[in-house]
Amino acid sequence: MGFAQLYYTSCEHGLSGYAGYQFNAATPGVDQRVLQEVERFTVYEPPGGRVEEHPVNLCYSPDLGGYPVVSRIVSCGPDPSGRPGNYFAHSLVGAGGPLAAELWDADFWVSAPVSDRDLPVLEVPGGPLGRARTDSWVRRRPPELVVRLLAAVDAAIAGGRPVVLVADSATVAHWVAALAHLLPPDRARAMAFSTYCASPQETFAHVVGVPPGVDLEPLRGRFTVVDPVVGALDALPAPPPASGEAAARAVTAGTRGAERLWRAAGRRAGGREASLADWHPVLVATELLAAPSAAPPGAPSTGVTAAELRAVRAWLPAAVEWLPARDAAALADRVVDDGAADARVLADLQRVAHRTGSPALIGRLDRLVVHRCLDGIVAGAAAPAALPTRSEPVREAARERIADLLSAPFPGSAAPGRDGVPEWTPPERAVELLRWSRACGLVPSALALERYGHGVVGPLLAAAPPGDAPGPAVEALLSAHPEVRRGAAARLADLPRDRLGELACGPVGALFTGDRDGGALLRELRRLGLDGREDPARLLEEVAVIRVGGRAAGSPGVPAHDVDAALLDEVWGRGHGPRAALRTLRVLGTGVRTAPDVAGWVCAPLLAAPPVGAEPAWHALAEEVAGHALRGGIPAEAERVLGDRAALEAALTAWSRTVESGAADAPGPWPLLARSHPTPVDVSLRAVAALLLDRWGPPTAARVLRDCPEEVFVAYREAAAHRLCDDPPDTGAAARVYLAALRSGLGPGRAAVVEQEVLLPALAGWGRRNTGRVRRRLPRGEAAGFDLWVRGHRSRRGLFGVRGGDRV
Repeated sequence: MGFAQLYYTSCEHGLSGYAGYQFNAATPGVDQRVLQEVERFTVYEPPGGRVEEHPVNLCYSPDLGGYPVVSRIVSCGPDPSGRPGNYFAHSLVGAGGPLAAELWDADFWVSAPVSDRDLPVLEVPGGPLGRARTDSWVRRRPPELVVRLLAAVDAAIAGGRPVVLVADSATVAHWVAALAHLLPPDRARAMAFSTYCASPQETFAHVVGVPPGVDLEPLRGRFTVVDPVVGALDALPAPPPASGEAAARAVTAGTRGAERLWRAAGRRAGGREASLADWHPVLVATELLAAPSAAPPGAPSTGVTAAELRAVRAWLPAAVEWLPARDAAALADRVVDDGAADARVLADLQRVAHRTGSPALIGRLDRLVVHRCLDGIVAGAAAPAALPTRSEPVREAARERIADLLSAPFPGSAAPGRDGVPEWTPPERAVELLRWSRACGLVPSALALERYGHGVVGPLLAAAPPGDAPGPAVEALLSAHPEVRRGAAARLADLPRDRLGELACGPVGALFTGDRDGGALLRELRRLGLDGREDPARLLEEVAVIRVGGRAAGSPGVPAHDVDAALLDEVWGRGHGPRAALRTLRVLGTGVRTAPDVAGWVCAPLLAAPPVGAEPAWHALAEEVAGHALRGGIPAEAERVLGDRAALEAALTAWSRTVESGAADAPGPWPLLARSHPTPVDVSLRAVAALLLDRWGPPTAARVLRDCPEEVFVAYREAAAHRLCDDPPDTGAAARVYLAALRSGLGPGRAAVVEQEVLLPALAGWGRRNTGRVRRRLPRGEAAGFDLWVRGHRSRRGLFGVRGGDRV
């Protein structure tokens, strides 16, 4: 790395053109502002005594006129005019390269003026105080002293009190180099230091060295003064826990190991970490991720305390934005505390789990959050904020419990029932319960809500005095839940006509007029609940528009995506086929925000063989997925299906052309069948069967069937049996099967199988009319043989009777 050089001293010849303190020489092109800042930065006040015993000041500033500058300043005795106290400063200007602290005692430093005023760019590959040297040096110091000193310097860089080291300049240089090697790389380059300073009050360095014997009392108010040789800890304040623990990890690693420590932590960092406290949760998370994977969830690794686990828990909700999903999931699994974590922490970890997409972690966090929230609501707490629950087993269990709570008294409920025994959930608790369940996407069944409306809300409304408005909880239930309205309305319908009329004309009746659902989520649920699914694709488009508008309006409970798998299941139903997935894909155009699970939903029909007759839709779906924007997020198995389908299609096309050309030894695409996904194999076998049944003549079909693998032969038989036993049968295919099996040299073994498993079962179901149609499809020379074959088998089996009006 190249650095511009500056020489500054009191000399007779220099850049100023007159004698005195000036830049003796400089690399051309250095900004004038940098020269001015360096001149002020490198002022040197020599102590008393002999010049050769004066301390050397290696000093560094990360920003002088916009550039980092490292300088070495030495005492020179008298200047050319005889005035004492001259000094020589050799400065390097530029970014990068080795740490400034490593350059102590380097052999390139100059101590005397030169005659040539233009200095070259200096290449500095490294310095004497490297990590190996500082590692052995710092390990001889008390670890607690190093930890506290490192934390104090880190605090100084953050704007705290600068640190004064009372020691000779060489010792200070070693301390500064060791501290720089222990700090995070960017933090080390931000540390300004001076290995010697006669007036620390006038310097802006974070670490300043002063020689022993200096009066320290004036410094103690503004500086943290430390004598590292004595090693007393009293002068060093105990650091905050996060800073101290991060410093301890770095000190334990040593200056060599710290490089690896910070490099590993950097891979999990978000890019905004500066202080040791910022880095502390990153270090702990890195240690947790490096711990054996067999460690049970929640168990800390060696050296990780409960407080540090809490620090990672607090850091993880933000870190999930940049951490790999696997790392975020592993950390969440390790730091979650099933019993002690409060609702807010669990909610944060639930968000982390949902972002990672880990089914096991999502199930665990969803279960914890659901149990904690439901227990709190039962105990009388307000419904807490919650995320939609994604784990289907948890969703089902939660729905069942919510339905039970709506149908049974809460603990401590004062709602009187028969004989004074509490019955049903009071409306105030039901409001909280349903508010939370709606936010989590756990709305109970319509039957449970209707029962609640019929059993609780309806009687309360029926008992209300004329003209009185119902209570706020009842009004909230009716406004938010159409099912409750339906149940209440059914109960009110049993009232006498005059009483019902009174209620209808008052505030109670107003609650049943118009659509009072309000909010995008409820409009969506209403739209989905009322739609007859005549056009599911149109319904999907409308729901996506509702979600977009709901998010824009800030309506609560609106999903984060326009389309997700839960919505698709609601629209199309479970067990959707390729046609539903294909129509869905055509809805998911540019601008539609899709959830990550949509790709898996769309690709699900690709992973199973389509129903007979749905092969074109399956192929169309594969083509659409291959070119769609969702392609990058599809499951690996679906990606394999697409690749295998393309390979099989290409091989099948090439093979069919070879067969049609009459090649004697067409190898066929059979080797691909054994190593391809079962679904494209099944579809390809159907395609081969279709070629053999429809496209190729019986001699070609017989030639292929004679040598093809067994699975191809089976596919041919199954397709032929389906066609021949249909009502009405495919008589053209029947004629071709007959000729291929019995008249074209298929071979006795496979010919007998086709005859026994395909032709004869089909013949048993044909009437005379269908038999005649097959006969007319045969070449003239084959008709008589077919008649003999039919009569022979019918006479042996006694196939005489009447079917569909034909004598058979």
